[in-house]
Amino acid sequence: MRLYGEHHVSNALAAAAVAHELGMSVDEIAVSLSEAGQLSRWRMEVTERSDGVTVVNDAYNANPESMRAALRALVAMGTVTPGRRTWAVLGPMAELGEESLAEHDAIGRLAVRLNVSKLVAVGGQEAAWLDMGAKNEGSWGEESVHVSDVRAAVDLLRSELRPGDVVLVKASRSVGLERVAQALLEGEGEGVR
Repeated sequence: MRLYGEHHVSNALAAAAVAHELGMSVDEIAVSLSEAGQLSRWRMEVTERSDGVTVVNDAYNANPESMRAALRALVAMGTVTPGRRTWAVLGPMAELGEESLAEHDAIGRLAVRLNVSKLVAVGGQEAAWLDMGAKNEGSWGEESVHVSDVRAAVDLLRSELRPGDVVLVKASRSVGLERVAQALLEGEGEGVR
């Protein structure tokens, strides 16, 4: 499949089972699944720059489950080639109500548990909770950083990215974090060490 993330496997298996039940051959199912791709922009949209930096723009929307899935996909992409650093550039998840603090804290903690190389939490209070979760889980030094806005995130990434790094950008749509991914792709190679 041309989709990233193990969370797509169960959907593909369900589609294959239905297709098989409706009479499609295994070969037809395999071809159809191999042609499946994303249907909208900024949903695990993966672009490899000429300098080897991979940008994963998943900034269309975010909730706790999709954040967890995206972080797992990031880590899997980073382990394909040993030595690749993984960057999770995360912003707020909207509309969580009373659960907002706990859910943002849990995502920050998960980034540490998954051994993401660097968490960049972008934005206000919710981003601070992401950073706090990472630090409370055992992030030390500069593994987790909280920046105020898109510009600060782009400046940080441009100064610290190096060839081979994988960068995930994810937040609720209202945050506009896709601008980080767009800036990294427009300024391809700019500032990369």
